[in-house]
Amino acid sequence: MKSRNSLLKALAAVMAASMILTVAGCGGGGNSSTAESSTSSKTESSAAESTDGGDASSEVTGSSGPDDTTEHYEFDAYYSYQGSVKPWGEDAASKYMNEKFNITVNYSCPEADADSRLNLMISSDDLPDVIIMDRNANWQKLISLGKLVDINTLRYEGCSFDEDILESSQKLLSVNGGLYGIPNWARKGATGGNASWMVNHDVYEQLGSPELKTLEDLHQFMLDAKDKGVTTSDGQSIFPWLPRQDDNGFNTVSAIYRSYGNPNLVDTYWSQADNDIKLAVFDDNYVSALKIANQWFREGLFPETIYTDSNDQYVEKLSNGRGAVLYYDFSQDDTNHFRTLLQEKDGNTYDLLGWELKDSPIFPPAEGVDWVYGEENGTPGSNVNCITTKAENPQRIFDLYSWMLTKDGSINMMYGPEGGLWEGKDENGNPILKKPEEELSSDEKNAAGCWFWAQPAHADNVDLTKYAVNDAQPEESRSWVISIQAHVFTPEDSIHPAVPGQKFLTDENANLSLEIDPTEDLGMARQAIADECKMRIPQIIMASDDATFDKLVQDLKDFAESNQVHDIEKIYTDKRASNIELQGYTAYQDYYDAQK
Repeated sequence: MKSRNSLLKALAAVMAASMILTVAGCGGGGNSSTAESSTSSKTESSAAESTDGGDASSEVTGSSGPDDTTEHYEFDAYYSYQGSVKPWGEDAASKYMNEKFNITVNYSCPEADADSRLNLMISSDDLPDVIIMDRNANWQKLISLGKLVDINTLRYEGCSFDEDILESSQKLLSVNGGLYGIPNWARKGATGGNASWMVNHDVYEQLGSPELKTLEDLHQFMLDAKDKGVTTSDGQSIFPWLPRQDDNGFNTVSAIYRSYGNPNLVDTYWSQADNDIKLAVFDDNYVSALKIANQWFREGLFPETIYTDSNDQYVEKLSNGRGAVLYYDFSQDDTNHFRTLLQEKDGNTYDLLGWELKDSPIFPPAEGVDWVYGEENGTPGSNVNCITTKAENPQRIFDLYSWMLTKDGSINMMYGPEGGLWEGKDENGNPILKKPEEELSSDEKNAAGCWFWAQPAHADNVDLTKYAVNDAQPEESRSWVISIQAHVFTPEDSIHPAVPGQKFLTDENANLSLEIDPTEDLGMARQAIADECKMRIPQIIMASDDATFDKLVQDLKDFAESNQVHDIEKIYTDKRASNIELQGYTAYQDYYDAQK
């Protein structure tokens, strides 16, 4: 039985404690094709345009099979995000795909202002052959203008795409019966792991290695670290708690909110605690979690710079050992090396609850709570690789991208082709590395093209392969991140995880935001609410006293109600109900049953 009331009960204690607080809050552009035809030589027929909300699926006939690769084919792919792209054909992974498919891909991306660049492309009808983008308003605009190829016209009987992308996922990704994009990081099961609780190893030992089994234990550990004035090995002050930095307060409050057994927040600012969707500040449990966060701030447990620090500034604190307790994405050690840098600096490290601290739960519950939900995984994945009608031969593009989703494509993406970093496969089809991944130099990884070509990619084929490869290495050479993802956060049963805090699979909250056009009045009202939440929630957390806290919460409620928040809630709730009907269950049924 999950305790819904325990968070509300805790609020009384928080309010009592706040009466005696004396510390005030301080707190990919290649050349675009100009050909107008998008009909593959293998496509038997294509979908009629359908932009009026009708179902066009009955009008679509798929391809007869993959296209011939005798002639070389070249296409342009635009990565609609600010960043950088790699040149195709210089690393082993892309060389292999170039030879296998006789194909060249010219990737480009904007140097700044990705949305404006894409809007200009759309308005001038100067589109590349492929756009890698979010499923957002621009995606919907391209669909309504008839500028994207329906993937259904490229699929054929027995194609690997249908093996890797669930039918239910394809339905969730469909618009007016058409499938306008190859999903990135789609999945069939819950794998991986991100947000977690960690403690500073040296501080933990200095404080007597206390039991850390509840949220209250963690709170006391933070207080003890503050009271005893622990410092780093070079004398720097240590913050009792460093939740992951952001500019909207999400990580601070969600860490506490989840510990009280509540369902995950949706799209940052929305609650599903009553089996419907509401703006989180209208959920009493969320407000109570805000109150506890405010108490912790007023106790001096975390700094106001959490909401103003850049990622680099935050990581510098971590890599210098300046957090006693972290609520952070442990997998970032593979990217920014926050933990590795600390180990290299002075031999200290961060221990993860449920891994190094095996007697601690993954996600310590508040007292009276017997289940804490892990993070939701949805099957449709994140963004999409869209083939535009400017592509001369979309079938060739589909054939490449659908292969990249397969297990063989995943192996090539992570380790390059056979003969480089690996030789032969085990009985389960996993590559046998010549030496452990942890011992590979950056030059070796770059030459192989490791992780250069991860869009599109398939979450299960990537994760399950890398887990097996990692487990095959000597224990001392295994990846810390991959080991935790595989053995702590990935459940045996994706629908019913046996361990509280493990990831789980549900599509009940998929595509809620797409139900509202951001260019219409209600969409602009929603954006205004999101902007207000982003500004106000950190202010609420850092409120100097109870009266200020209460006023800021009420002001945010009033603002939301003046911007049609309850109309948005109804649309989201109806879409969620439709998703639940499609998948046949809600992952939070036990929670909802316990509230009756």
